[in-house]
Amino acid sequence: MPKVSVIICSYNREKLLPRALDSVLSQDFKDFELIIIDDASNDGTEALTKTYLQKDSRLKYFKNDHNLGIAKSRNKGCKIAEGEYIAMLDSDDWWLKNDKLSRQVAILDAKRAIGLIGTGIVLYDTKDNFIKEDIFEAENDKIRAKILAKNQFAQSSVLFRKEAHLNAGGYDESLVVCEDLDLWLKIGLRYEFANIPEALTAYLANPEGISKLDRHRLIKVTDKVISRYKLDYPGYLKAKIKSKLRFLRG
Repeated sequence: MPKVSVIICSYNREKLLPRALDSVLSQDFKDFELIIIDDASNDGTEALTKTYLQKDSRLKYFKNDHNLGIAKSRNKGCKIAEGEYIAMLDSDDWWLKNDKLSRQVAILDAKRAIGLIGTGIVLYDTKDNFIKEDIFEAENDKIRAKILAKNQFAQSSVLFRKEAHLNAGGYDESLVVCEDLDLWLKIGLRYEFANIPEALTAYLANPEGISKLDRHRLIKVTDKVISRYKLDYPGYLKAKIKSKLRFLRG
């Protein structure tokens, strides 16, 4: 069985998907399977993926009969996964360095207490223009001190133990946003956190940004999620104040 299962969930991302796939296949760590969950795309995603399947037997392709949404699709991929570790990558993002996976695997192998490790990110716009670099806290205690106020893990950067995902009950499928933060917080109840404080992952920013309605919904759901863990992590009141200020600023 492979050491790592890489999961890419995609919906109508035919033009962006190759960059994500290529960034995985170029990793210097080779002991992985690459699971693609096609969430009922109606573009050329299936045909594109099949060209990759013919070239590399590590790829596995699954197409949903109907659109399940991101949380259910991610859980489906994690259930299929055979690896000890699971890496997540959104289909419009990509890994910047070919040693991203090997460095994360080495850290999880060396320290059994760590259940989840991420990296810093670089944000780009749709024309590949640099927006900013975001480096998160690297050490467990510092991550815990800030995670309620600001998510310390970028979804496309993470590597976690499959058993940590199972013990946490997976992504909460009732959440339309913040399902990633909720999973990290559940994993942190049993395991330590870590980040590599370097930008090893690229994140494609939404060209339209977040609408006022979506921003308010995001803030509301974030409040719901962090309130679940107010007794488990420090800084809850500070996080609530910060959230309220974001809401007032619109």
